[in-house]
Amino acid sequence: MIPASRIFTVLLMVALGGSSIAWAQSTLIDRIQQSEKSIVTVRTELTRVMPTVPPRTATYYRTAAGIVIDPSGIIVTNTHTIVDAPFVFVILSDGTKLPAQVLYASGEYDFSFLRIHPPYPLYSVQWADSSLIDLGEEIIAVGNSDYDDRSIMSGHVKSILQNRSSLNYDFLELDLDLNHGDSGGPILDSQGRLLGMIMAKRESQSNSSIAIASNKIHQQYLQYKENMP
Repeated sequence: MIPASRIFTVLLMVALGGSSIAWAQSTLIDRIQQSEKSIVTVRTELTRVMPTVPPRTATYYRTAAGIVIDPSGIIVTNTHTIVDAPFVFVILSDGTKLPAQVLYASGEYDFSFLRIHPPYPLYSVQWADSSLIDLGEEIIAVGNSDYDDRSIMSGHVKSILQNRSSLNYDFLELDLDLNHGDSGGPILDSQGRLLGMIMAKRESQSNSSIAIASNKIHQQYLQYKENMP
């Protein structure tokens, strides 16, 4: 997996040679880098007193990605990364660490909305219509783990999992091999818009991961906004 900065540099060098294809690819990288601004780190912290003499405290961390969906400070991430955590924090791209409040949590679909109070308006991701996705369609994921932080990974849609009652596209299976910490990261279309959010890696299969379709998240967010106090 190649960091986005290296890909962008190579495309820029080719583009300077006058290639229209490279120009289109460079434009795509620009869109992806814009969408990267909406990615934050979600960290949960748990501090325990260890039964030593003298007693010591130990703090345990769990990290994942989050995606800004409202510039005022609303973020979506996976429920499994924050469940039962006494303290949840969001770390912005400039290193600012802010306490987060859980606004909504879905266990069935494994996504939650967090609220922070940032010192400035945040860049929020644009939504894609995940109902229009086709099998084999190329997608782009942005890594957030310690191994592939902010690197760009390309893949394809292997299968689409529908809700039997509503026929909505709820989950996407992708041919991506993800790392710990990539949970909550964005799946983007060719315009850099949000098609889904990384949920889990299939341990039984290589190069297979599951993402929550963006429409499922977007619909719930619109309902939340409608009913918010």
